[in-house]
Amino acid sequence: MIEDTTPVVNALSIDVEEWFDTVLFSDDTAFSAMQSGLPADVSRILALLDAMAVRATFFILGSVARKYPETIKAIAGAGHEVASHGATHRSVFKMSQAEFKKDLADSRAALEKLTGKAPLGYRAPTFSILKNESFYLTAIKEAGYSYDSSLYPVFISRRRRAPYTDASGLMEFPPSVFSFAGVKFPFLGGTFLRLMPQNFLASRLAGLNALGLPGILYFHSWEFCEIAPAGIGLTTDLIQYSNVTSVPKKVEYLASLFKFAPAGEVLGFPGAPSKI
Repeated sequence: MIEDTTPVVNALSIDVEEWFDTVLFSDDTAFSAMQSGLPADVSRILALLDAMAVRATFFILGSVARKYPETIKAIAGAGHEVASHGATHRSVFKMSQAEFKKDLADSRAALEKLTGKAPLGYRAPTFSILKNESFYLTAIKEAGYSYDSSLYPVFISRRRRAPYTDASGLMEFPPSVFSFAGVKFPFLGGTFLRLMPQNFLASRLAGLNALGLPGILYFHSWEFCEIAPAGIGLTTDLIQYSNVTSVPKKVEYLASLFKFAPAGEVLGFPGAPSKI
């Protein structure tokens, strides 16, 4: 068994979005009329976190906040950090600069209205800040956020693996990657979390912590569904929901070996969790 022998605290985060907000479905409005299941999925997540005595950061879409206000209040009321995942799940690179600034403001306002506290953190849908990073990080900072977790340092990217402060004053908490032969690979969230064995995940996270780097584990609210939605097609079912039932087990396993806290707390922001 791999044991956590370092004092490093890792971040645990959840992207709260509808299953049909992903890139596989977001361009087809017919799917948005299908059954959601989001409140039940979030309830299962909250129950697991409570059982593990772990607090997390929930990156929440503004559209979800407007549709399920009581769910958002339940997240904040349980002592977890509420952060922004944008107003909708539209990719950042599809927005104009003006649209992006409005998206930041709208999502921030929707979450603050429900929790009584402005969110500190932001994560772009699908980690979709692909270039012109200086503009986007400056815009996030100017919108009132204190940190971002959008810049994936994958493959041969020169992006940093460790949290750092950008020239704008915004803190960046990069999604976790491991390095092999000089190439950086994602592993601690999304498809990678679903498909990779839990011992492999644990060993890679232990490797990050041995370097003094905090990891940031992430998963999606829809990955806690009890059954995949009917009628979505075999191909899309296999792509989005393959091995999805392993996610709760892997989260519980990793939390039994490593220390986790909300992202804002790991970065040192006092009072990061939004408890009401």
